[in-house]
Amino acid sequence: MIGELTGVVLAGGRSSRFGANKALADWNGAPLVRGVVDSLLEVLPKVLVVTKNAAELAFLKSERVEVIADLCHEGHPMGGLFTALHRLETGHAFVVACDMPFVRPALISALWELRADYDAVIPVWRGRRQPLCGVYARSCVGMVRASIEEDALGISRLFDSLRTRFMLEGEISSVDPEGLSFMDIDTREDYARAKGRLSC
Repeated sequence: MIGELTGVVLAGGRSSRFGANKALADWNGAPLVRGVVDSLLEVLPKVLVVTKNAAELAFLKSERVEVIADLCHEGHPMGGLFTALHRLETGHAFVVACDMPFVRPALISALWELRADYDAVIPVWRGRRQPLCGVYARSCVGMVRASIEEDALGISRLFDSLRTRFMLEGEISSVDPEGLSFMDIDTREDYARAKGRLSC
């Protein structure tokens, strides 16, 4: 267990392209969000689930899982990130979206090992930064708040100002050679492909 790292699952999106709340979609006989939370609990002592409707995900609550309401009414990840960092009791958070069911506990550990004195540790897979699968320091909360106030809502923009350690593909390949941790579910087609992976 990584005692000084809290897991954060962002489950406050609108799921407009999916057509229903993705967090509740069936995943191997349980809600999708449950699978993501359980992956994090393999290596992290506590998980915060940030959502617009805390009552809807109340079934996740346990001694190690807290469901909290997003402080921002708009459905953007920056608001969820701010809410999580604002509530954080540890110095760092591992942040992941609720539609990324293949996140590897070994990747979480590897990101944590790279943290040093950085504000964020972010994977880069196939040339794309993965801000919703990274480690953030609690001290980032002020900059995240300022970005929201300025209506600069793209998380990747933060990395121009934060001390960021990018974990490159060569480093990722030792813990997640296929990059499955970064597979997200935006559409029904994505969902079908991801479920196909379960039977492989």
